[in-house]
Amino acid sequence: MWTGGHMISIAACQFFSNRLYNFIGNGLDPSINPSFVPQLQALCPQNSGGSNRVSLDTGSQLKFDTSYYANLRNGRGILESDEALWNDASTKMFVQRYLSLREMLGFSFSLEFGNSMVKMGNIGIKTGADGEIRNICIVLLLTDYFNQINV
Repeated sequence: MWTGGHMISIAACQFFSNRLYNFIGNGLDPSINPSFVPQLQALCPQNSGGSNRVSLDTGSQLKFDTSYYANLRNGRGILESDEALWNDASTKMFVQRYLSLREMLGFSFSLEFGNSMVKMGNIGIKTGADGEIRNICIVLLLTDYFNQINV
């Protein structure tokens, strides 16, 4: 999936701590699993620790695997944009399909990810009148990704 780079990445608390304390003025972001909140709040204290870093793939932050997607399914997405992949009906089906197909058929995630990156690298860059400005990138990028790997 196009957010695959988040499997081995980190984010500073300042980029997501609003989800823990002041989400749209109402406190906690309801898309976060309540049992995950204390761990995040310990790493990102309110009104301090903005530069503290948190792995975007909790549980297997040093492995390149599919646990990032399972985290999204379980309400453990760190960034709001990541969690939106699971919570938005137009993208949730892709995450579900991605997880279930790989688990059922025993696909090698690393091999498939590598193959999809090669395919995406072969896509020509569109410029000028041939290019397009995407206003809702998350949906279009997921569609592009799955079209490239022919899932």
